[in-house]
Amino acid sequence: MATSSLSTQRSSWYRRPWVLLSAALIVIVAVSIVSDLPHPISAVEDAAAQNASLKQINHDLAPCAYAVDEAFRFYRQDVAGQLTPGKMKVVNLYLTNDQTVCSFASSGMSDLTNNLQVLDTSGGKYIDKLLLVIVTWMDSSANGAIFDIQHLIAHPHDPKLLADLTKRERFLEVDRQRAFADLATARSLVGAPLNNINVPAMGVLPGT
Repeated sequence: MATSSLSTQRSSWYRRPWVLLSAALIVIVAVSIVSDLPHPISAVEDAAAQNASLKQINHDLAPCAYAVDEAFRFYRQDVAGQLTPGKMKVVNLYLTNDQTVCSFASSGMSDLTNNLQVLDTSGGKYIDKLLLVIVTWMDSSANGAIFDIQHLIAHPHDPKLLADLTKRERFLEVDRQRAFADLATARSLVGAPLNNINVPAMGVLPGT
C-alpha cells in the first residue's frame, strides 16, 4: 500500500503548483518573443503610420505657419503706411508671440522634436527627413524672418536687416520645396496615398 501511494505521488509531479507556474511562464515568454519578432508591414499599414505622423506634423506646424504669415502681413501694412501708432504697440506684442510660437520654446516644436516617432520604413525615412526640414523651417527660417520684420518695423530700411530678411524669405521657400520633395519620395516608396504637408508659400516682401 505504501509503495502504491509513493508511485502515485511520483507520477503526479507535473501537477505540482511550481511546475504549472513554470510552464505558464515559459508559454508567456515564448508568446512575447514571437510577437516581438519583426514582421512584414503592408503598404496600407505603412501609409496609415506615415499619415498619422504627417497629421501630427501639420498640427504642430500650423501655429508657426499662421505666425509667420501674420508677420508678413504686418510688414506689408507697415510699408503701406497702414499701421497707426496705436496699432504699433499691439503689432509688436503679436510679433514677439509669433517668434515664440516658431521657436523651441513652443509646445509644437517640443512635440516635433521630442515626442513624434516616425515608423522606420523605407518611406518613413523620408518622412523623418521631412520632419527635420519642418523644424528648420520653423525655428531658423520663419523665426528669423519674424525677428527681422519686428526690428525693421522699428528701424525701417536697415540694410543688414533687409539683407537677412531677403535670405530668410529664400530659405522659407527652399525648405518648403525640400519638404515636398521628401514627401514625394516617401509616397513612391510607400506605394499608397499619403497626406499633404501644409507648408505655406510666403512670397516676397516689398523692398527685399
